[in-house]
Amino acid sequence: MGTQGRFQLHMPGLLKVLAEHLYSTQRVGVRELIQNAHDSCIRRAVEQPDLGYQPRIDVTIDPASQTLSVADNGSGLTEEEIHTYLTVIGRGYTRELRERLAADESNVSQELIGQFGIGFLSAFLLASEVTVETRSLHGVPLRWQSAGDEQFDLMPGSRPDIGTTVELHLKPSSLFLLHERNLVNIVQQYADFVPTPIHIQGSFERANLGVPPWEEPDAEVACRQYVKRRFEGAEPLWVLSLANGSIDLGHDTLSVPLKGFLFVPAESVVSIKEYGNLAVYIRGMAICDSDKDLLPSWARFVQGVIDCPALQPTASREAVHQDDSFDAVREVLADQLGRGLRDLARKRPDVWRKIAYGHSDVIVGWACKDADFFRLVADSVPLKTSRGRLTLPEYLKTSGNVIYYTTRELGSLQDKLLAEGRDVPAIDASWFAVPAFLKHYAELHQRVTLARLDDDLNSLLRPVPFGELSELVLLCEELGFTVRPASFKPTDLPAVMTYPAEAEAVRDAISALDDGLIPDGFSGLVQGYVEDRRSVAADAGTLHLNANCPLIRRLADSDVPTARKQAALAVTAYFAKLFCGRMLDASQAALDLGNWQRSLEKLV
Repeated sequence: MGTQGRFQLHMPGLLKVLAEHLYSTQRVGVRELIQNAHDSCIRRAVEQPDLGYQPRIDVTIDPASQTLSVADNGSGLTEEEIHTYLTVIGRGYTRELRERLAADESNVSQELIGQFGIGFLSAFLLASEVTVETRSLHGVPLRWQSAGDEQFDLMPGSRPDIGTTVELHLKPSSLFLLHERNLVNIVQQYADFVPTPIHIQGSFERANLGVPPWEEPDAEVACRQYVKRRFEGAEPLWVLSLANGSIDLGHDTLSVPLKGFLFVPAESVVSIKEYGNLAVYIRGMAICDSDKDLLPSWARFVQGVIDCPALQPTASREAVHQDDSFDAVREVLADQLGRGLRDLARKRPDVWRKIAYGHSDVIVGWACKDADFFRLVADSVPLKTSRGRLTLPEYLKTSGNVIYYTTRELGSLQDKLLAEGRDVPAIDASWFAVPAFLKHYAELHQRVTLARLDDDLNSLLRPVPFGELSELVLLCEELGFTVRPASFKPTDLPAVMTYPAEAEAVRDAISALDDGLIPDGFSGLVQGYVEDRRSVAADAGTLHLNANCPLIRRLADSDVPTARKQAALAVTAYFAKLFCGRMLDASQAALDLGNWQRSLEKLV
């Protein structure tokens, strides 16, 4: 026959677990004490209504005795409540009071913060000894004291008024709390929106705001001011106020309580500073500063502050559980943000353009990964072109439904000039996401085609028969150039130089192999890539003589001595090679510049 037993609790071992695993920072110990003090004030307001009660929390420090105290004028504790709640781990009066008030449909239940009944233990993360002086609405003053082991002392107290004071004798690792500035920062980080006034060192001014900015009379102005104070940044480009939402479940509707705001910072720097994070509050108390999963993945240019009682905090109250409620809040946020951006682009295009300018790389990058977001921004995000920033609809009005783009960094001047020669701008697609963005756009718009300038210039260079340019071709070949006559714009450009698409990539791979820069695990793959394409890297390029250029036609038709004619062609060819800017390292550029100069000297 089996036997039954009872779990035994080893208090020092439990505190070690809390200190090393549950909480990530000692700062949360102060937060938990403030939370308990606030809930005690709410309880007193519920149990002793209409008596002109003014709740208050005081945080004080005494560097001489190395103590920190958190005092409130809340409901206090009776001896029975100390035994039932304070010293019973996992059972908290706040949770039971909330459940009772919620059953009575009282809105006050939403102001209570505590949940798990373990927050008081965090005091021992900070202190070697904890003393509680309390006086209940319904009892006498009591003094409770513990050094964090299985034993505690409970005796008559001396507190004259109703409320509770928790005094911590700080550990050496917690002495940073004896600096007033640190306490102010902790209060503003965790309890800025707690309605109960929190005063530090007896200051007349409260340390916390008390009222969230979205509840101020002019919410947008207050939210903007809060962003500048909290996030230490410039004026946000846009602020979106959030509201309660609902989700259609088919057979029913799920209501999602939500408060707060989202905002777009002035700019973002991809891979250096990425946003898409929220400061999350639950019933006015901060849970985490930078949750990156609640906003949709494409919203990396957005930040925000939300308060949502539907979210469930973890035991440490430093993160939220990713459960069904989390998914519902995320869906509501995505819906409100999407609708807000659509309305913004339609009603305030000037603001939307500022957002798109400041965050274009992030917006384009995530648009390629999210079909819904792509449809939202495809026609309104401006791209860099040789004529400045243009949206694709603006661009296509000038290009005849052809998108000319270059993937070289900042765009080759030659490529841009060739595109401009056809009276169309060239899109700078050097940012890795832009080619994918353009490809997706062309797939959704059947009449739109793409022309990659740095890979395939066939759409801009139209081959022509050698004909009357045959002599010029031969003279250029004697100089060592591969030559093809072509017709292209602008006509003032006498020649251009082109190379195979992968030529630079293969050349760089060869250089990396020669210098031993490729890790052993990848050298074989790179070597195989190089061997398959070595002829591409060795390609000296093709010189295209412009059959439409007056200078080229004059050379072809004139009786200029052959030597002078060849010198003029050499000047033209080396200029084209330098102007192209591809496949040139410093030594090769210096060599070609010398050839260009010597050819010019022959003419003068």
